Order: sequence, then structure tokens, then C-alpha cells
Amino acid sequence: GCGVDSDGFGLSECKPMNTLARIGRRGAALLLAWGGIAGLRAAEPSSPPASAEAPWPEIRKKTFAEVWQTVNDAYFDPTFGGVDWAAVRETYRPRLEQAADNPALRALLQAMLGELHRTHFAILPRETAVFTPEERQRIGTIGADFVTVENQVVVARVRPDSAAATAGLAPGDAVRAVNGRPLAEVDAWLETSGMSAARRAFYLAGYVSSWAQAAVGTRVTLRVESGENPPRDVELMCAAHDGAWSEPIGNYPAQPLELDATRSADGIVTLRFNVFAPPLMKGLKARLRALRPGDGLVLDLRSNPGGISVMAPGLSGWLVARELSLGSMTLRQGYMSFAVYPQSGAFAGPVAILIDHGSASTSEILAAGLQEAGRARVFGETSAGAALPSSFRVLPTGDLFQYAVGDMKTPGGKLLEGHGVEPDEVVHNTRADLAAGRDRVQDAARAWIRRERESAGPDGSASPGPADL
Repeated sequence: GCGVDSDGFGLSECKPMNTLARIGRRGAALLLAWGGIAGLRAAEPSSPPASAEAPWPEIRKKTFAEVWQTVNDAYFDPTFGGVDWAAVRETYRPRLEQAADNPALRALLQAMLGELHRTHFAILPRETAVFTPEERQRIGTIGADFVTVENQVVVARVRPDSAAATAGLAPGDAVRAVNGRPLAEVDAWLETSGMSAARRAFYLAGYVSSWAQAAVGTRVTLRVESGENPPRDVELMCAAHDGAWSEPIGNYPAQPLELDATRSADGIVTLRFNVFAPPLMKGLKARLRALRPGDGLVLDLRSNPGGISVMAPGLSGWLVARELSLGSMTLRQGYMSFAVYPQSGAFAGPVAILIDHGSASTSEILAAGLQEAGRARVFGETSAGAALPSSFRVLPTGDLFQYAVGDMKTPGGKLLEGHGVEPDEVVHNTRADLAAGRDRVQDAARAWIRRERESAGPDGSASPGPADL
């Protein structure tokens, strides 16, 4: 997640929340967890020259100083986790002269930020961000989603009539290289930083996704394996994303939106959405209010990287019958509790939450909070462990700087960063499952819901106990 920038929407300007764009003085709106994806690609894409209003040496000097000072002032831990942040500046500042252009500067800054060994520190190239309706035609997609399965980045979904579908990509296909760069090489580089396997899986899938969601007209070559067949190269071109978009919030860019809702014949409703963004709240609320006594609910948060944090307690209010907390956030200034207030007519039936290595940030806050409260049972794989509240600001180069401003703990005091959410039931899909259209995680959740309903009261709600909130 990330917090809204300080230029009009940040911690310094405290007003009651207005359409989720502002929050109180002690809080921060948590947005998308972009950290590792931007960092991995920082030195690769070409970019336009920096503003001609000042010479490049001056721009890069100001940018370096602003990044270092922002972290120094805003980082939630004044000890920087034992890192000598002043010494880090002295180590990297002499290397500035070697940064001849913006991509090289991004790589230098990302390396400096990497000394903190935390997520939610990234330099996002301005040309990859969308702030105006016109720019939405600039960022495209090949029409495929990727997950990590069996320690491999695998195609999870292919949209009909997309470039991926036309090229013959299918669920279960394993990606071996992107534009000639083997994923094994990227993974080895990540491992040198001491990342856990789960964190590397999160970043690897994000790395592939970042190339699959690039500028319209971008040509991407994926080397893939289908089943036992030998690897083949698939050439694709990113087409425009014609669906709905969120609006920018401060310096946080617009995001493409997806919301899928299905009801099975036995009354189990599955909700899947791709990001916690305000425009989705209306649809999510409507679907939660439409749940009937005797129904079951599956919240599919797999590959959901997070979003506006206040949506987590907001959604939870439609699932509980008493006040509770989803956890607390530590800021440099103090603490903030993620309080949940029950809404009239809240759903009382069984709730299952699905997570995987790509579930991050606000997804982790929601899953961990409802899990520890006993209100939901969690299925799948340990989540990304990338749950630092953060903020965005514009750098002198025009790029966006994402930086962490807080840390998250569950109601029981467990840190989410670096640990993630552990499922109540660990369930893995395989490549063969995806290729065959099977979803073992979904099946396990539905089986549990059916068992819960068999022991439910006559109104279809759960039997009294920890889950009866």
C-alpha cells in the first residue's frame, strides 16, 4: 500500500475522509504496492531526457538529495532498522557523476534505497504512469495475468480476443525469459539481496507483469513452455486497455480496474478484484449487501497488490456484527488503528479469503485482520509480506518516488512486512491444474463453506463462536 502525497493530500493536511482521497492527521491512505516491479525495471526502459530548464548535473543532484532527505524525514523507524542512513548517503553520493542519464540515476537511487531492505521504496518512471484520460490510451496490455506456481512464473488467465489469446498463450504456460532475459537470472539477482523465496516469487511475477502491461505498441517476447513441449518464443504487442480506470489521487496514478462476481448454484458467491481502488467500492458494497442468509462468500485476493487501506475496514464493516480492529499502523508521529464498524444488514455467513504470493499490502491487512478476529478462514499460500504504508512524490526528474512511512501489525501484534499472512489451510495449484481449468484453492474454500453451512443455524448464519462477530 502507499500513502497519498504531501502536496494536498498527505499527513500534514488533516481532514475527514472525502471520497477516500483524504484521511486524518494520524493516518495515511495506503495505495498500490509497486515496490519491486519498478525497481527491477528501473534501468531498462528508455526515457525522455530530463527537463531542459536545468542542466542534468543539477537535476540529478537535487533528485538524489530529495530522495535521501525524504527517507530521512519520513521513515517510520528513526533508527532505520540499524542501517546508518547518513553513511549510505556518503557511499552513494560520489557515484552520481556516473549517472549520465535518467535510467542510470534510477538504478543508482534504487540501489541506495535497497540498503533499507524494505518494500515500498521505488522510483517509478513518469512515462509509465497514467494521470490523464489521454494517457490511458498510452498504457496497454497483452491480456494475460501471471502468478508464481511451483517456483515458476506461469500464465494464470488469458482474456478472450487479446494479443495473448491470439498468440496462443494459455493458462499453465511457464515463462522462462522476457525479451531474452532469463527469469532464472533475475531470480538469482534477487536472491543475492537475501530475499525470501516468497518475496522473490512476488517480484518475479510482477516483473513479467510489468512487461505485459507496457506502453501501447510495445513488443514483448516471452519464452514459454507448454506442458512437456520444448520452449518457444511468443511475440506479442501491447494493446490499449479499454476497461475502467480509477482516477489519480494526488501523485498516485490512475489504475485499470477489474471486478468479477459469480454466484454458484449452491449459493456461494465469489468476489475477485484487482486493486483496492475507490471506484470499486460501490460495486463491492452492492454485492456484499446482496448476499442472502444461507449464502457463503469467497473473497479472492490472489495477485491483488493492495490499494487504498481504508477500504479494508470499510469492506469489513459489511461482514461483522461488532466493532473490531484489523491491526495498527506505526508512523513516525505515532499510531493509527484500523477500526472496523459494523454496518446494518452485514453478512453473517461463512467467509473464505484466498491469498497467494502476489497478495500484498491492503490485501494482507484485510486477510490478517479478519483471520485473527476469527471472522474468515484463509486459504492458499503465504502472502507477499509487503505491507508498508507509503507515499508518492514527484522528483525533479519528473519520476515518481514511492517511500514507506509506516509499519503494519496485526491485531495480535504480528508484523506483516517480511512475514506475510499464513493461510489456515495451505493449498497449492499446479501448472497442470491451471492448464486443466482446476482451482484447488477455490475448491478447498468452497468445501469449507459447505461444511460451515451444514452446522449453521436455521437462518443460515454461522453457529455461535469466534466467527460469529
